Amino acid sequence: MEKYTKIMEIGRGSYGVVWKAMNKQTGEVVAIKKLNNEYKTNEDSMNLREVKSLIKIVNHPNIVKLKEIIRENNTLFLIFEYMECDLYQLMVERTKPFSESEIRNMCFQILQGLAYMHHKGYMHRDLKPENILVSKNILKIGDLGSARETNGEQPYTHYNVTTLCYRAPEVFLRSPCYNSSVDMWAFGAIMAELYTNQAVFDGSSDADVMQKICGVLGTPTESTWLSGLDLARNVLYRFPDFPGMRFSELLPTASSDAVNLVASLLSWCPSDRPTAMEALQHPFFHGCYCVPPTIRLEDTSLNSVPLVFKMAKQRELLKEKRSLTSCGSGLEKLDSNEDQILMLQSINFFDFME
Repeated sequence: MEKYTKIMEIGRGSYGVVWKAMNKQTGEVVAIKKLNNEYKTNEDSMNLREVKSLIKIVNHPNIVKLKEIIRENNTLFLIFEYMECDLYQLMVERTKPFSESEIRNMCFQILQGLAYMHHKGYMHRDLKPENILVSKNILKIGDLGSARETNGEQPYTHYNVTTLCYRAPEVFLRSPCYNSSVDMWAFGAIMAELYTNQAVFDGSSDADVMQKICGVLGTPTESTWLSGLDLARNVLYRFPDFPGMRFSELLPTASSDAVNLVASLLSWCPSDRPTAMEALQHPFFHGCYCVPPTIRLEDTSLNSVPLVFKMAKQRELLKEKRSLTSCGSGLEKLDSNEDQILMLQSINFFDFME
């Protein structure tokens, strides 16, 4: 750690402390995360969930980069690229609402990071504005301390999975087989918050948050979430009786495309929520794609079709391949064509800062 000079503390929690620091040799500014637990061997360090996930999910422009791992006197230091602030700070410091073009670009970047993470077989499980880092118009998903492999050993834990107001209903009801759809719920809550400038499901307890969810979505029924009713019976939970509301009333400044996307993301049934790849192909994002004329998909039958329609075609192909689990939260394996779509996505074709 001698090659780094601490500048200031920028974060602290149960995990440890984060400093802004500078590399004495290169002058580069970094973020150093010092973990509280002791790590007596290098193997212990490499088995840390955050380290394992970040090593596998490398070099994506919308996921924070782990630059170095240092173990010194049984203390572990994770050296990250430095980001100026997080999305929560950005929202708090705003003096006027975000425009829809700003929201579109921010959401597009978050989804690209999520799509890549899910493609690599990981779910974040703690997606919230505080864990989305911002620097010079770039957004990056950070803090993978709660990340889990989507094909990991089940049942998954339910405590400390996502901050309350971004936690998916199936996690509240202790579903034994939730997966990346919990990230899509959290993303939907974040997208709605960017329009309202306040957490849509802000509550002080599990029951309080569930009541707010029912207030917006309406009480689930056999047609909207049959497996959810079974989950509720298993934990002796009774849904409060609410008719729900129109998402256009919840998001009065949002376009119809934005309202449609948020409504699909905040679906009771996990299998009704779009995957990150599917969400990227939603009409709300059609203006975000810019493809050099020399780049084409391998499927030559699609080469003469405009990109937007190629995306729609790919989505239909993916839907045909989907196999749903009994609890409606199965993760589909992405095929090689999806890798190409990921490569085709642009990151920043317009600034979101006004």
